[in-house]
Amino acid sequence: MKKITILIVSIVLMVVSACATEQPRGYVDATAWSANYTEDYIHEFHIETASGRDTGLEGIQVGEFSKGGMGKHECCSLIPGVGQTIRIVWTVANTDDKAQWKTYGRDVVVTGTMPKPGYRLQSYLIVRFFPNHEVEAELLPGDGDLGPGNPRMDRLFFVGPRVMRHKGE
Repeated sequence: MKKITILIVSIVLMVVSACATEQPRGYVDATAWSANYTEDYIHEFHIETASGRDTGLEGIQVGEFSKGGMGKHECCSLIPGVGQTIRIVWTVANTDDKAQWKTYGRDVVVTGTMPKPGYRLQSYLIVRFFPNHEVEAELLPGDGDLGPGNPRMDRLFFVGPRVMRHKGE
């Protein structure tokens, strides 16, 4: 019986350590939030690695700035963290005619702050869309301040006046 217990504990420890090492170095578990500072309706967007691998993180129905400028929050996926390059691919759908929809893609370096080591809850990748098909991505750690007092949080996410943001701000 003792040998069986030791064997079971050994197997469990191997599985747990395999899961812990499966996360690539510098990656983070994140939810995608979107802020749209254009008058384009963004039907959907998704995040790829620099090598073109789909991360599984995406967003949908990102309204025009004049109509709120936000999209649906999409949870969660493991993505490259701060300082790494990701590719954001999005579809602009300003008409019901799918033949006129346009898809854009841009490589961007993730800015922001990584969560503290050992922190297990997901962080937030804010994908911001700007005029001329510009885009940026900023990571806010889930262990930080995500309220309206945080200057890195877009005013679009809170009740009150919306404030136009510009790339790099």
